[in-house]
Formats: sequence, structure tokens, C-alpha cells
Amino acid sequence: MKNPKDETQMTPCDSPLPQLEVPMINTMVACLGIEHRKLNDLIMQLACAATRLANDPGAVTANERALQVRDEIQHALRSHLQIEDGLVSWGTEHHAISGALLDIVKHERLEMRKSIAALRALSAGVDHEPETAEDRSGFAETLLALARTLDSHVERYDEEVLPSILRALFHK
Repeated sequence: MKNPKDETQMTPCDSPLPQLEVPMINTMVACLGIEHRKLNDLIMQLACAATRLANDPGAVTANERALQVRDEIQHALRSHLQIEDGLVSWGTEHHAISGALLDIVKHERLEMRKSIAALRALSAGVDHEPETAEDRSGFAETLLALARTLDSHVERYDEEVLPSILRALFHK
């Protein structure tokens, strides 16, 4: 007969981890690392497109590119944020993430939601894009704010959140 302790690992809070939970969480962390590298590329494209649009709000191609990158980021964020939510929930449950770090992550999420909501409001026209140069200027500023928030968010996850989860997972 197998000893149940052979099929589990003990967490910092002394509750057992099911045998499949460790590879699952580790895989999610690895996948997020890969996704963050892809997202970093999109964030740079977003910042670049938004800067071009801010410098020349009347430029149609700059506006089109900004809209394209915004759509790509919004598409990428849908599932990405769900995975992050799952990891943060696990990390909180297993005391892997400090209260202060959790507060920062929640604040960043709020800032992302605000920027995305503002972008929707600015894109509420008939063609779903800002109509005037002034609208496009505000749109560019909001895109830049989103790019800054996303950049900070990715950096925080890569340097603090994901390593904290891995430490709790592997007891380092």
C-alpha cells in the first residue's frame, strides 16, 4: 500500500498539494512567462503607435495602427488575465503572495480596467474609432497610459508574483 505522503507535497501552510497540482501550477507560470514576452512586444508596439498618434493626431495610418494594436492587446489580455487571476488566487490561498504585493496587483488591474473603459468610451463612434484629431489625441494619451500600466504589470509579475508562486510551490 502506498503512503499518501508519497503522492503529495507539503505547502508552507502545511496542507498537502495534490500530485498534479504542482506540475499544473508550474506549467501555468511557465506559460505566463512566454505570454509576457509576447505581451512585451505588443506593449512596445502600442507605445510606439500611440506616440506616433500623439505627435500627429491627424495621421490616419497612425490611428489605424493604434487601433490594430489596441485590438491585439485586448484579445491577448482576455485569457491572459484569467490565468493570472487563477495563479493569484492560488498564491493567496497558499500564502505565497504578500498582502502588499496583492494590493499593488489589484491596483494595477483597476488602472488597466480604467484605461480599457476609457478607450471604449473614446472609440464609441459609428466606426468604433476616434473621429476628430482632438479625440485621437485623447485616445493616444489613454493608449500610452495603458502601455505604461501593462509594462509595469508584466514587470511586477515577472520579478515578484511568479517567483513568489514558484517559491511556494517548490519550497525554496
